[in-house]
Amino acid sequence: MNQNPAVRIPRTRAPDDEHPLMTITAAARALGCSAMTIRRRVDARQFPAVKIGSKAQVPRAFVARVLADALGGRTVVVEEYAAAWMNALDADEQVARA
Repeated sequence: MNQNPAVRIPRTRAPDDEHPLMTITAAARALGCSAMTIRRRVDARQFPAVKIGSKAQVPRAFVARVLADALGGRTVVVEEYAAAWMNALDADEQVARA
């Protein structure tokens, strides 16, 4: 029997649906395309992402907006949405500096 008085507390992790970022694989699954397609768009700066080294994750809010608009009957061109998303972030940043 283990007599170690230390209590080990298991690491807990918030469910992925609560995290603001999602994996490329999860984004691809949600959008119905391949992970390689998302990776290529991220590398070409045509899809918003957070990159750390070779790992990239995409904003869950961006994917949710694309899906919501598509399900709402709009034709969604992801590259256009990504450009608008990034322009909105740039505008927010400029307002914050003023």
